[in-house]
Amino acid sequence: MSDSILINEDGVAEVSVSDARKHLPAILDAVEEHDAFVYLTRSGRRVAAVMPPDIADNYEAIEDAYWSQRAEQAHAEVRSNTDTTMSWEQALVDLEGKAEA
Repeated sequence: MSDSILINEDGVAEVSVSDARKHLPAILDAVEEHDAFVYLTRSGRRVAAVMPPDIADNYEAIEDAYWSQRAEQAHAEVRSNTDTTMSWEQALVDLEGKAEA
């Protein structure tokens, strides 16, 4: 492998982990200068990716929004189903009672 990374027409490159160890500066240059995605491979299988930080930031924001929405949905479901929920104290009483039986 030379000191440059071969980026395909889609802006993607694949580099083995062993080559990545030797050519990290070239990988970082490809990502920074060409907005490339560089997949690191082990035995031909993708195991990691190096990507522009703005894309990673966007992914993180999407994940945060998704899990926030899921948490809000769960809270709304609990609030709307008060007849099927119980307090922690009641759950302990029920569990301890069953353990003694």
